[in-house]
Amino acid sequence: MTYKLCDIWRQFISFASISELWKNQPTYLIVQLLFIVGGVLTLIHAFRHGGRRPLLWLSIICHGLIVECVCYVITDIDNFWHSRSPIMFFGERLPLYVIILYSVFYYLSIEIGCRTNKIKFGLMVTVGLNVLLIDLPYDITGVKFVHWTWHDTDPNLEDRSYWVPLTSYYFHMVFSASFVFWFFGKDINLNQTYTQKEDIITFIKASFLSTPCGILCFSILYHPLHDLYNVPTQVIVTFLIAFYIMVATLNRQHRNKFDRPIALMIYLVVYYATFLILIIWGKPENEVSIGPHEEIGPCNITVTAFGTELKKRKYLCIEDYNEDFDFHCVKDIPQHYSKIYTICGTPFNNRIEYVTLIITIIIIAFTHFNESFAFKKRKNM
Repeated sequence: MTYKLCDIWRQFISFASISELWKNQPTYLIVQLLFIVGGVLTLIHAFRHGGRRPLLWLSIICHGLIVECVCYVITDIDNFWHSRSPIMFFGERLPLYVIILYSVFYYLSIEIGCRTNKIKFGLMVTVGLNVLLIDLPYDITGVKFVHWTWHDTDPNLEDRSYWVPLTSYYFHMVFSASFVFWFFGKDINLNQTYTQKEDIITFIKASFLSTPCGILCFSILYHPLHDLYNVPTQVIVTFLIAFYIMVATLNRQHRNKFDRPIALMIYLVVYYATFLILIIWGKPENEVSIGPHEEIGPCNITVTAFGTELKKRKYLCIEDYNEDFDFHCVKDIPQHYSKIYTICGTPFNNRIEYVTLIITIIIIAFTHFNESFAFKKRKNM
């Protein structure tokens, strides 16, 4: 069999029609545009305010690219699939917006976190909490509108909330904290500048070491408790959140008066409002996801999960699966060993429940972020 150059090139990068994608998944394009705008906005903010911010933005993008690539290379954690987007990389596995997404999650979280935490450990956990609050509406909405799917029977994804694996939140909290650990030295100051050599070392450490460190930190706490002692994921994640809140509170510092980042604040308002609007008016049952998904195959073939005795199905079993999508929008169900096929979103069982959930997240997020943006003057003694 011979391969044409264009076929090899498509394994690295591929393009899809925006009009066709809008017809099938309008909410997905809206979310992608939201993150692309956020990525551009954070980049402009980084160069306008200078200091270490441009290096921070670039390191975040490189870190995100490495994280995603590692997930596709290591079989045990290759357990999610994005729907097709206008620009995709690595055999239609990685949408362009996902790389940019990290700049929104991390840059905003660090810029906000530096206002209340000047101690490194305190900033690490504060950023983890910030990333969690920004990620929550994205994950909940994305899964419901089939912007991506997860491996059906992976035991690491078994404990879910609104179809989102709780390990997804655990992952974001741990990896963002790991990034902060490697990017910052003892001093937490985004306005400070360093030599070119120091910046290169910082870039390499933050980009390349934060991922293996994140995997290590994830595994040390999660797998022994979950795999050996059968502690539910929700308990582990709740413990991690509680620990982060405690440390962040103990390390909260006095805030001097400085300019509010108005553009970033407005973006956060638009960000949360967008997901709320999608939940209120969106119709997930009309969303059609065409692209790479979990490979379909026989139901009786299992493999080990992450080198443990836990088992998972090697393929998606069409006759017996538990995911929030179906095949009502296609004439023929995909055949065995299909990797690229069409799935269909399902309607809300209780839309008001989702609306209430997103509003609750927004209230918590803005209460938390407002505290970080507030002006406080030290009283004269």
